[in-house]
Amino acid sequence: MQVSKLKAGFKCSKILKGISFHLAQNDKVGLVGPNGSGKSTLLKVLAGELPIDSGIIKAENQTIAYLKQEIPHDFDNYSIIDYIKQQTGIGELEIKLSELENDLNSDNMTEYEEVLDKFLLLDGYSFESNLQSVINGLRLNKDLNSKISALSGGEKIKVLLSVMLLSNGDILLLDEPTNNLDIEAIEWLEKYLQSLQKSIIVVSHDETFLNNIVNKIFEMSDGKIREYNLGYDEYLKQKALEYEQDRLKYINALQERKKLKDRLQKAKGWTNKGISTKAHNDNDKLANNYAKERTRSSEVSKLTKALEELDIPVFQERKKINFFLDLDNEKGNKNIYVDNLICGFEGFQTVPIRLNIDFRTKISINGSNGSGKTTFIKTLLGMIKPISGSIVIGSDIKICYISQDTIVNDKNVSVYDFIISGIDGIDQSLIFTLLNNFGFNYDDRNRKYAELSPGERTRVNLTKMALHKINVLVLDEITNHLDKEALDLIYEVVKTYPGTIISISHNRKYNEILNADCSLDIATG
Repeated sequence: MQVSKLKAGFKCSKILKGISFHLAQNDKVGLVGPNGSGKSTLLKVLAGELPIDSGIIKAENQTIAYLKQEIPHDFDNYSIIDYIKQQTGIGELEIKLSELENDLNSDNMTEYEEVLDKFLLLDGYSFESNLQSVINGLRLNKDLNSKISALSGGEKIKVLLSVMLLSNGDILLLDEPTNNLDIEAIEWLEKYLQSLQKSIIVVSHDETFLNNIVNKIFEMSDGKIREYNLGYDEYLKQKALEYEQDRLKYINALQERKKLKDRLQKAKGWTNKGISTKAHNDNDKLANNYAKERTRSSEVSKLTKALEELDIPVFQERKKINFFLDLDNEKGNKNIYVDNLICGFEGFQTVPIRLNIDFRTKISINGSNGSGKTTFIKTLLGMIKPISGSIVIGSDIKICYISQDTIVNDKNVSVYDFIISGIDGIDQSLIFTLLNNFGFNYDDRNRKYAELSPGERTRVNLTKMALHKINVLVLDEITNHLDKEALDLIYEVVKTYPGTIISISHNRKYNEILNADCSLDIATG
């Protein structure tokens, strides 16, 4: 695939501002960049889902398979196998082949051969066998005749992945393929993609996944791409080196500006002193003073010009977060006890759960997609009634629940109002200090919470958590959809947070940093 000077966007807003790159056979590219930089837009444009304004995309004799983010609601009543056949095109080809074979003659022989070629290209005679192999690998433990509407979010992602992998594309475009997948499915997908002799462009915030898959990085920023012929780990090392180089250039430029200002101040002092000197009758002395004053004026002019032309590079220092929490001096009962708890609803329930969570413990909640991890969390928080069993929450516990959705019912609530809701008598200076600590400025207080990016909403939630002195964090797949900056913030949170953490995550780097004291495996009864 060859892309040249590609521009695309919405109305007057150009998201892609002249992108060019060459994708060679078997290139496995990680497309990275902050949220909003245009990664998903680029994939949609390459897949033909969005129009281009100008530029060229050449993919001669190459077919593209694109992983979409969700299954449209019109397919809710389809079965898994019918949806996959419909989306890959194999279902339509099967029907057409059957029709032609029932009335095969010299008039339709050419059409029959064309349809058969397409069917064979998709390995049609082995399609159901290949499908079974893929869904087994992805651990989609569902009957293929199950309705799409009955699937969980993670199970639907597995169906979409099955469609893409069975479409037999020459170029695979994957947008967040690991979101909502359990670890076993992610590891199988990694091995599958590693074995393919195909070109791949993948957007993912799962750093372990990227490190195991890609051999090249496309970094998106300001609507353009910068290429790195490096694996993901090597790319991160290069970025760290560039950051340090940029920091030194910035420091050197500031030091140079200070030197120029000091010299200019001194030169101006000389000139002023020269101007105030009394005239002498001696012509030689007058001439000598005139020459000195002229030299000093020239020096002032030269230094002023040097200051004006001095380029101070733009540089943003990375800030370390500070939660302003002091839980060491807090007393009271902050433990949680779960005894013979069965969670669920009609037609679904977990096995009995017994768990004692002492204060400051880090708990990892594990289980395959659809096993009931989130159901357990919501039962623990009182959002869902238990089927049986008991939960005892310590009287001095303050819980903050941050989920992958981070949505609010009131679409007009501001960042400031969201943060202070449920608490009175807060020192406003502390609020704005905390907002700044988590990357927001004073003007951001009036922004609508619902209009923030997922990463920004997560940072607002963490600000609120710090303000309310939360001592128990419940985190449900909060790494989904976050860019690297937000992910690094989450990693810092789970590494340094001094209270209790109850966590669900399939992000392997996150789990490694969490370093849970114990794990709870959820299973259905």
